[in-house]
Amino acid sequence: MSPNVVPASCLALLLALTACTGDGSGPAALPDSDPAVATTVAAGAAAPTPAPAPAPTTTSTAAPVAPPPAAPADASTTTTTTTVPADGRLLPGMSGEPVRALQERLVALHYAPGPVDGRYGAGLTSAVMAFQKVAGMPRTGRATADVLGAIAAATDPAPMLPDGGPTRIEIDFKRHVLFFWKDAALQRIIPVSTGNGKRYCEDGICGVAVTPSGSFRIERRIKGQRKSYLGVLYDPLYFYGGYAIHGSPSVPGYPASHGCVRVPMHVSRWLFDNVPNRTPVYLIGGKRPATPPPDSQPTPPPPEDGPPPQPAPSG
Repeated sequence: MSPNVVPASCLALLLALTACTGDGSGPAALPDSDPAVATTVAAGAAAPTPAPAPAPTTTSTAAPVAPPPAAPADASTTTTTTTVPADGRLLPGMSGEPVRALQERLVALHYAPGPVDGRYGAGLTSAVMAFQKVAGMPRTGRATADVLGAIAAATDPAPMLPDGGPTRIEIDFKRHVLFFWKDAALQRIIPVSTGNGKRYCEDGICGVAVTPSGSFRIERRIKGQRKSYLGVLYDPLYFYGGYAIHGSPSVPGYPASHGCVRVPMHVSRWLFDNVPNRTPVYLIGGKRPATPPPDSQPTPPPPEDGPPPQPAPSG
């Protein structure tokens, strides 16, 4: 064999290396992903006449090094957007523009989904549940296709007590939502959880977990965390003795509190900053009617926050 003629097997190796690495000036002429080229070179069929090559000056026994795997074509623009299911539903944990659009729509309807960041987190879950409560839908916190359709077509709910004053809080026991009106304009619709009606005993203090109904006013407040004998309250707004509207990490779609009105943590400070003292609070749907104006009977606070304690059961 002439020293200036490259064997077919060597030609195949040279072509393979050229296809993987290129010379940095543009795409390789023969990509190694082309099965037709690979088959032709491997078989030696119809191979082009090799160009003369200078005789090698050194001898190397090192095996050819495989090129590093190519980086993804769109690595610099990769996002974490979750693919929306075929039926269009949005669920907790998803992210992306459809989620952001849902957040923006709920803000326009006066709900409180938290930051408009395109992420389906706890704030958006609670806002969707609040809408489901108002609309009479199952309280799942998931934006299924029927929920999204209802949100798209929704308008502001009617006031429950239009003669209750231009600035007021309405709490509906049936739907378990809080409406805050300021200067006769709806400001927020917030999900709540009220007393579950069960008897409790905490640290030897017993009572019945009932939220009072009727007409009251915000009388006092504590900013930040408040530890009571029934647990921790965040930014409580007291409307009747030790009963308060306060932030809680747990606001399910059903009554669960000792008697206070729980709201989600991400709205408790907003309420604290925007609801002034003496604001009327109407708790509607219980045994006592909520008739404006609120009663002005004295309600001295108990020693600790929460419902007034009752004697422990005997036996």
